[in-house]
Amino acid sequence: MKQGEIESMMDKIDKRCKLPKYWNDFIEKQVQNFHYIIKDTKRRECYCTNCHNTFYDTKVRIGNYFKCPNCKNEIYVISKSQNYIKSFKKSVNLVQRINKNIITRVFEIEVFYNKDKKIMDRDIVEYCRIIPGKGKFLNDNVWFCLGYMHISHYNYLINNISWRKYNGCRFFSDFTTYPYNKKKIVKGTKFEYAPILEFTKMFYPYNFIDVTELAAYESFELLWNMKLYNLCFSAKRLNKKGSFYKVFGLPKNYLKFMQDNNIDYKGLKLLQLFKVQDINLIKKCYDSNFRDIKFLYKNGILKNYLASGNKIYLENIKMLKEISEFIPLRKLNNYPKGLKNLPIYRDYLVMSKKLSYHYKSRKDLFPRNLISRHDKMQKKITIQEDMDTQFKAYLRYLDLSKYTYEDDKYIIFPAPSISDLKNEGTQQGNCVGYMYLNSYIENKTEIYFIRNLSEVTKSFITLEFKNGHVVQKELPHHSRDFTDEQNAFIDKWIGFRNFIDLKEKYKKKQEIKVIKYNFKKMAS
Repeated sequence: MKQGEIESMMDKIDKRCKLPKYWNDFIEKQVQNFHYIIKDTKRRECYCTNCHNTFYDTKVRIGNYFKCPNCKNEIYVISKSQNYIKSFKKSVNLVQRINKNIITRVFEIEVFYNKDKKIMDRDIVEYCRIIPGKGKFLNDNVWFCLGYMHISHYNYLINNISWRKYNGCRFFSDFTTYPYNKKKIVKGTKFEYAPILEFTKMFYPYNFIDVTELAAYESFELLWNMKLYNLCFSAKRLNKKGSFYKVFGLPKNYLKFMQDNNIDYKGLKLLQLFKVQDINLIKKCYDSNFRDIKFLYKNGILKNYLASGNKIYLENIKMLKEISEFIPLRKLNNYPKGLKNLPIYRDYLVMSKKLSYHYKSRKDLFPRNLISRHDKMQKKITIQEDMDTQFKAYLRYLDLSKYTYEDDKYIIFPAPSISDLKNEGTQQGNCVGYMYLNSYIENKTEIYFIRNLSEVTKSFITLEFKNGHVVQKELPHHSRDFTDEQNAFIDKWIGFRNFIDLKEKYKKKQEIKVIKYNFKKMAS
């Protein structure tokens, strides 16, 4: 609906729908309990906004309810010194008729304390209109912040207010409604013969206002008369003219099945998909995502998938889609082991690709001993990944071995392998064996071992070097009690390391070719 059409429709409502005769009395009744007892702590006096009586009582406590000695009402007590006294808010509904339609107008009442008049004053704002068959409409007084709806009572452009269609899911029908005669209000409208009251009796939480939104469509009465009660909730979707097949997408001989099982819209969609009058199949699939059910059905494995005891979960659907990259899913109907063990079968196929096993034969694609084949392949993958890691660690050692240095007493060298790193962590009692492996082989840090030349195999000092600095160094069991001799050796190694780095930079500079330009030729 375009904005111009909305504005035109709202103008008609403003002109033709006047407030009822006893509207003010109705509003007064809604706010009659919205009062405070205001306590002045300095003067020790209390003022009741209900009866406008001032009284003194030492038992009055702020933040509690107290019975006013004059009007005998239990009223909440607040302090006069508060800068802002919280207002009361309440929404009410007004159902009216315009031409052959019914509209619901939603108002918010704000009751606030007027300090000048010393009374509870009020302001009423209409902020929503529900028009059956058209939708819900909010005006400029309404705005949303962090999911909460706020209604402004200080709109100075109230006469020029504009309306917009609301596509959210908030309910406005449960508020207190101005008393009206339901039979009288529907007489002469398109709702006159609609089974509104019967529907509210059958579906208790739904009230008159809710049902008018459904009854605005001709299909509502038709569905009710056909005893398809649950489909009345989808009157808008099924508001089509033509044959039974055009409306429901099914042959007419499905009607009795739909009536006997009181099919709703989700059940109808499943029935349209399966085209089989099987209520048990519908019940099994009802709570699952329709798109996932459709995927299983189109691939021809739905019944066998359910028979194998699988649930229609998103994770299972993802696994099946991965499996479909290797084999057509229809073939799983003849392989119950794969259907019952989807994660194992998926991993089996994925691992076969990693190991470059291009399986084509039936005995390989659908192994008789799936679990044992899976376990054997997993071991091969583990060995291969371990070999790759070992090789990376060896390459890292070769790269850093140029920094190996020794003097008369000590030697320092990079970690030669994964097993050496683990052994170092065990002997030292630290975490270098597992915490620093990945960062070491991925060139993010450098790990060195310092040994006594007399005991090269015995762990002595572990050292981490990163970004041109010694990040940390430890003796066994996290000790840092280094001798001057040990610190001097580490300083000498840093000097040696800097010398090696400068030497390599100098070599690279020597390798750069110098291009000589003939400036005379360039000038000519």
